[in-house]
Amino acid sequence: MTAKQDMVQKIKDLQQKNDFIESIFRALTSGGIGPQVLDRLRNGESYQSIADSLGEAPLSDIPSLSPSSERALSKALKDYDLDVARERDPDSGIIERKYWTNVTFDKTVIEHLLTLYFTWVHPVHMLFSRPHFWASFKNRSDVYCTSALVNALCAMGCLYLDTAGEYQGAPHTDPEALRDKFMEEARSQIKPSQYQKTITVQTFAVMFLVEMSSGRGSKAGSYIRLAAETLSKKPPSEYNTEAMEVTRLGAIAENHSAWAEFTYLIPPKSQTPPALEIPIALYDEDSIPWQAYRYLGGEPKDEEPGLVMTCSAHYAMLVRIIHETCHLYYDSHRENISARDILGLYEKYLNWKEDLPPDIRDADEDTQTLPHVMTLHIQYHTALLLLFQPLLQVPDFPWQTRQHIKTLAIGNAWSGVELVRRFRVLWTCRYAPPLQSFCLLHLCDALVRYGDSTEASLEVTKFCMENLQETADGKGGFSVCGPLQKAFFQSAKDCGMPITENFPNLISTSPPLSTDNILDACTRLSYTQPVEQVIANLNPAIKQDFEKGWRDLIENHGSQVDKPSSGKEYMQISSLLND
Repeated sequence: MTAKQDMVQKIKDLQQKNDFIESIFRALTSGGIGPQVLDRLRNGESYQSIADSLGEAPLSDIPSLSPSSERALSKALKDYDLDVARERDPDSGIIERKYWTNVTFDKTVIEHLLTLYFTWVHPVHMLFSRPHFWASFKNRSDVYCTSALVNALCAMGCLYLDTAGEYQGAPHTDPEALRDKFMEEARSQIKPSQYQKTITVQTFAVMFLVEMSSGRGSKAGSYIRLAAETLSKKPPSEYNTEAMEVTRLGAIAENHSAWAEFTYLIPPKSQTPPALEIPIALYDEDSIPWQAYRYLGGEPKDEEPGLVMTCSAHYAMLVRIIHETCHLYYDSHRENISARDILGLYEKYLNWKEDLPPDIRDADEDTQTLPHVMTLHIQYHTALLLLFQPLLQVPDFPWQTRQHIKTLAIGNAWSGVELVRRFRVLWTCRYAPPLQSFCLLHLCDALVRYGDSTEASLEVTKFCMENLQETADGKGGFSVCGPLQKAFFQSAKDCGMPITENFPNLISTSPPLSTDNILDACTRLSYTQPVEQVIANLNPAIKQDFEKGWRDLIENHGSQVDKPSSGKEYMQISSLLND
């Protein structure tokens, strides 16, 4: 007797005891909507509600199942649930996995969530080879795909769901609850004996992104630290060279360093992102078209070359410099940071920008619409801002030197905000990658803190709060943006912004800001850069040495050293809110 025949017999037996489930029986055995009915039962919907929706209301004098029928139906459904998720080899009798998660067996839902991940997250945080993953996923091989990894990816995809129950068959699904179910299953699938496996390292890195985006920074930090430490030990891998290089390039250590940029933690020097020679074959992924994907069944936008590998490779190079910056500023002995150190890092950032391939070099141009290329440049402008921002508070700097530094800091902040504005116009903030909200926070904070115009600062404040609210208050959404928005609002008030009565309407609907909220979001009590710590570590001679070093740098790089990175020196303030 086959699994389906056995299931049918069990439900027929139940029918004889209770006609209440007749309509549900027909739905399960019809084949077409059986999985949808199972999902509704799993989500706690009543039998009567399901029967009513099927158009076959049960007899009015049978209000519920008897306890024995309830238990029997539950067992029949569980058996059916497992049987549709497995296939038995007719010769060997071995049961093979058909789907990769027990959270839902709806293939449409799983592939929808995975596609959201590969559209909006993977091009920025390339933690594994997409072609290798899909090959294993479709062939039910566990070399490049495991249940834990699939569950973690689906959890991340839940953060990009715009509407509760946007996929057919789950009208009452809460994206946050669904995310937590996937994360719970991902954790349950990882055994201590698997910690050293490369695919487990990749899974931990995805789980870091989920927890960080969900406002659980301390737990997120544990995942990425474990992933980075394991990868730095170079465990034996069953992967081929290309797949392994993607993992090393993408970034376990890079993600650790990028997170350190905003939490001011010091990533171990042993985890310095390696200088990699990217195998030519990996650039084949550049030719995979990128297509904006948001809604199940929605009309896709036109395809264009994704340039995903090129973008990821240069992101890894950028994060190497960010890693060095974090060590210089937050791991230095007192009075140890010299002008040469800071200007040397600035020169590395400039060289990185000059070396970008033409296809991804000009994110400031309106012709550039790939979101991951915009994000790459947003991170570049943020890194330059955080490099120079502490120097704006150094007392007794020569006036000309201070003006040079302010021009660079404020110019890069405006350039970054302009890119965020364009990203929002094209895609909305709901589809930004996880760390982009932290970039926006710092870019806008600098413009409010050091800007010369109160009017401009107010517009920037509104823009930042609207973006963070849009990102936090979606049905899925990055809940970390709720406390970040409230912390930014308080910071703007502390900077003397004449906040109007309309501003409270922009506050996220997340819970009031508390010590635990901000600690969970930032792992510390403030998102702002610890400028005092950096200043305390500056060499006293920096005031005299900086101007000379500055002139030497201009001789090597020309006038681009002394102007904002964007071709548009300052964006039109009115465009922030009117697009």
